[in-house]
Amino acid sequence: MKKHAIVLLTLAPLSCLAASAEEQALQQQLDLLRQQLIQQNQALHQIQARLEAVKASSNSAAAATGAIAGTAGATAAQADTTRRTPEAGRSTEDLMIEQHNVFDRAWVLDFGLSYQHYNRKDLALRGFLALDAIFLGEINLDRVRSDQWVADLVTRYTINDRWQLELAVPYMLRSTNYQSTGKENSSRDFEEESVTDGGLGDLSLAIYYRVLAEDENWPDLVWNLRAKAPTGKDPYGIEVDTSESGNLITPKELATGNGLWQLSTGFSLVKTLDPAILFANLNYGHSLKRNFNDISYLPGNQPGSIQLGDWYEYGLGVAFALNERFSLSFNINQRITLESEQGSEGFPMEKVTGSDANAASFGMGATWAMTDKLSMAVNWSAGLTTDAPDYSIGIRFPYRF
Repeated sequence: MKKHAIVLLTLAPLSCLAASAEEQALQQQLDLLRQQLIQQNQALHQIQARLEAVKASSNSAAAATGAIAGTAGATAAQADTTRRTPEAGRSTEDLMIEQHNVFDRAWVLDFGLSYQHYNRKDLALRGFLALDAIFLGEINLDRVRSDQWVADLVTRYTINDRWQLELAVPYMLRSTNYQSTGKENSSRDFEEESVTDGGLGDLSLAIYYRVLAEDENWPDLVWNLRAKAPTGKDPYGIEVDTSESGNLITPKELATGNGLWQLSTGFSLVKTLDPAILFANLNYGHSLKRNFNDISYLPGNQPGSIQLGDWYEYGLGVAFALNERFSLSFNINQRITLESEQGSEGFPMEKVTGSDANAASFGMGATWAMTDKLSMAVNWSAGLTTDAPDYSIGIRFPYRF
């Protein structure tokens, strides 16, 4: 027992020394790892800072590149817009030439061809009504069909962005067919006669003044003043032919003008609401009194005076620019004419019963920019009242210099 105790006492200090050495070794390893961890954290922060700097530099470069690209894109877009602006405005400009005015073209030459058709039937009763049910007398059915072709040349000269002049020279060809019952004194047979005539129509000169130029709040407003000269063949004093039965009376020639000086004035406006274009006009006209050597269809000269009734007219419409070179329009127009007056020489003027008129029509149109300078405009309209043409068709070719 004593021997074992001595051995334990001897080994105890050695064990303590061994434990102390191991603890120091572990402590050193721990300190070394802590030092490495601190160094790694420092390196990590440095790398993260460099990464942030690189990212910031990359973003700046990207922003600069984007700005350059944006500027280039904007420049390209601007260049493209600059290139396409005339194209985008052509359909609008073509429409405004037809319905309004364009002040950015120094000279426009416009050739047009139009056709109008009239078909009228009149029932004439000559007799009396017996017992409120039986008509005793003549019953005549008269029918008048008229076709009218007009070729006109219109030239417009723009003085500046406010003033514009216009001269219109028309040539008219008319053909009228007259029918009436009573051939060989029979109520079943028709008498028929056709008359065709043509010539220069009434020239007109107009001046336009732009009151307001279109902007975001106001429409384009233009005032006009027009004078029409009696250069065509007037309808007064034209002799007539009578059929053998005396039932059909037809003129020997047809008029191509009204024979009077006429003045008119009014306003037109246009407002662009992309893609729609709104337009409207309002005009008033007055005919000057004129003396003629003959105002009757009877043989011999019967001098007298004629004054046609004043008229009021308006138009409303909307158009859509489908693309840069094509547009469609819809419009309604109405013209109300008051009664005319006439008087033989030495007698006062008297109103002509039935000479007033109310002509209203609904129309459609299309414009096509064929080239940079030449366009084509097609119009069609249908009469809404008996005084308006049954239908009319027109085509125009404006050329811009």
